[in-house]
Amino acid sequence: MKKVTIQDVAAELHLSRNTVAKALNNSETVAYETRMLVIRKACEMGYQKVPPVAMQQVDAANASNENARKRAERGTIMVIARREISAFLNSIIMGISDAVNQSNCEFRLCFVSNEEEMRLEIPTEIDEKVSGLLVISVFSDKFMQKVLSYGLPVVCLDCPLRTENIEKKVDIVVCEGASSTKKITRRLIDNGIRKFGFIGDTTYCLSIKDRYDGFAEALKEHGIPEYKKFEATVHTRSRYYAYDEVADYLNSLDEYPEAFVCSSDDIAFFVIKFLKTKGVLVPKDIAVTGYDNIESLTTDSEPWLTTVNVSNQLLGRRIVKQLLWRLENPEFPHEKIMIDSDVVFRKSSEKITLRESVG
Repeated sequence: MKKVTIQDVAAELHLSRNTVAKALNNSETVAYETRMLVIRKACEMGYQKVPPVAMQQVDAANASNENARKRAERGTIMVIARREISAFLNSIIMGISDAVNQSNCEFRLCFVSNEEEMRLEIPTEIDEKVSGLLVISVFSDKFMQKVLSYGLPVVCLDCPLRTENIEKKVDIVVCEGASSTKKITRRLIDNGIRKFGFIGDTTYCLSIKDRYDGFAEALKEHGIPEYKKFEATVHTRSRYYAYDEVADYLNSLDEYPEAFVCSSDDIAFFVIKFLKTKGVLVPKDIAVTGYDNIESLTTDSEPWLTTVNVSNQLLGRRIVKQLLWRLENPEFPHEKIMIDSDVVFRKSSEKITLRESVG
């Protein structure tokens, strides 16, 4: 059998011998596309002296093409979120992006404003390339019906308090809240605290209601009454994720409880900020706790905040995994998945009240 030479490859491709030689040596003086063409043709013809570095280039190009093919087959995953992005959602989106890329899918992000939600408009097109949807903010029932009207698999991170209209149509992933806030409240009770407050819109979503339920259950277990005037749980426009809403509520009180258990770090941060303006010290005068373990809110200022930790990037990866499973198993019953969490006790809850223990 005739030995294949550089001249043979050059003749087959109608290129000069010099260009083929440079391409086989991976010279950047030859266009990338031409290099790949030459190396592939040389391998195809049985040329025995293709340098290892050139073969690595071909392998990398083949892998890239294979990934592109797989992405085209699996389609695009679209993430739908509220426009007012937060540190909490930002880290979840990072986890989603990593998992989507590793799964050989395309990634598309859709931010929805309050006005678009009211008009039932999804601003980013959901075309035939989209194979599934991740909804990582809580939207109105009417807007969710609009999302479901596309007939695509949907996984929701958290959900409205009432789920009967969606629970058999979507998979729901929720961060555990009841046992963690119960654990926080029990620790505060052990420290002698008896007069508690809670801030969080319990009408907004399942996770916040779960956090409130854990708080209330801990009080009930110890025979401690709820002070309703210290509980800001009714719906507000920004769901207490605005300093003015928290300040307005606290200004309405003629006294403060011994502890505020808050449904998020943002709210806890606003409470501490407001109390400082009134000369009220945390935790000396009042204990404050949060939820989410957002670094910029929990450890970047004093006092460090007692909170609940959920790995947001891992949470993002988990909801992608659920959607990919749903794409392959559309016939299975829809699921509600609870993600575990860990309490992180810090200085903000270290208020000690000396009195007889209860329970």
